[in-house]
Amino acid sequence: MSRRGFWLAGGVVLATAAGAFLHYYLNGVAQVPAGYVAKTLCSEIFLAGRPEAVVRAGEFSGINPVLDHVRARADKEAKAVSAALYGLGRSRAIYRDGYGCAIARGPLAPLPPLEPMRPGAPWPEARADSVSALPRVDYAAIENALDAAMADARAAHRALLVVVDGALVAERYADGFDAATPFLSWSMAKSVTATIVGAAVLRRHIDITDPAPVEEWRDDPARAAITWNDLLRMQSGLAFDENYADPRSDVNRMLFREADAGAAAARRPLVHPPGDHWSYSSGTTNLIARTLRRVLAEKGVDYQAFAREAVFRPIGAASVVMETDSAGAPIGSSYVYATARDWGRLGQLYLNDGVWEGRRLLPEGWPDYVSAPTPASDGAYGAHFWLNRDGEMRRRYISGAPESLYFFSGHEGQYVFIIPDKRTVIVRTGMTRGMPPLSVVAPTVAAIVAAIGSSDEAGASSGAEASP
Repeated sequence: MSRRGFWLAGGVVLATAAGAFLHYYLNGVAQVPAGYVAKTLCSEIFLAGRPEAVVRAGEFSGINPVLDHVRARADKEAKAVSAALYGLGRSRAIYRDGYGCAIARGPLAPLPPLEPMRPGAPWPEARADSVSALPRVDYAAIENALDAAMADARAAHRALLVVVDGALVAERYADGFDAATPFLSWSMAKSVTATIVGAAVLRRHIDITDPAPVEEWRDDPARAAITWNDLLRMQSGLAFDENYADPRSDVNRMLFREADAGAAAARRPLVHPPGDHWSYSSGTTNLIARTLRRVLAEKGVDYQAFAREAVFRPIGAASVVMETDSAGAPIGSSYVYATARDWGRLGQLYLNDGVWEGRRLLPEGWPDYVSAPTPASDGAYGAHFWLNRDGEMRRRYISGAPESLYFFSGHEGQYVFIIPDKRTVIVRTGMTRGMPPLSVVAPTVAAIVAAIGSSDEAGASSGAEASP
């Protein structure tokens, strides 16, 4: 071969390699929007039971114009959605009974069938027009607060529910939603994961002061020292980029490109000594769920069945669905569905110090543990729960609510507010975009709190008996 032919051939090889790399790179980036659309459509259609046209018209607006170019097809017979961005990033989300939808990155891991759960007893009601109306509740003020909230189109509230002394006093739903609609948690799922951890602690499956037995860390003494408590308090010291705006970030790769979400988090390097630095990380929660799943499996216990039998079935939360990754582990950071009333049941369980109808489901004092501030968070965070405390560098999130308030919190304004001082739970779901959701919801929460008188000693001691 001549020298010229050699260089031409080399140029062709390099160009081919560069083109292949570019295609690989773009295909990976495109998996994020394609995966997001496929997963969202699948869950909202086949799990939440919402009309496909309604979901397509409203669920993706105001996020990123790239989503407008994702083409998705829903297969009603197969209960699956396929999506791609200009032919790249092909993603398929598949629905399975009891497990919701998972993005298939390779074959989906087989999972055991789950028996349907029967709903618990209906919530006791103490509405304004009932004989059980509560004297310490200003019903008119609450109704006015809910009217004003639901009239605010920009806020996009979907459900508002108020429970006082274990009784439902008010609830509202936007058009297209009702008491039977399962709502996506987003990061409220993190508090659900902490609840399952609590149930495992009660049964002595784990001790939160012990190092978390992550198999990838066996030969790494520094990471092997990370405890369950470090993980629950988001102070593991592991690097993790929680940037949803960058399709290359750790969180987007984990949720929309990886087959095993917890493994993606386990691979991250240690950048701070465990316990010294607070950093909010969805990877941490998926690492907890994956590790606990394996601990339970070694004892012959299935994670999903355990969560149902230890928490969801006893409190009557039959609508709860924990969606999984391709490997079969729950995506404990982000993907739990439940009705507003069942989100309220989870909040009530915490008001009851982990007791339901006389049965202890969480360790005594577990609510105190999850609501105790993690020092490095400046009072903002407990153990997978957000706190309403003033910090040295920040004011509390809801100025019109007591510091004792702590809450489940999810993207776009999914909240379960637990207010021990008032024996009250407030649930809010919605799709607030273009403005900070908590600043939108805070005035409504403050108005509801102001409309409820302080609980007396008798009311405060009757939490378990007040369970629905």
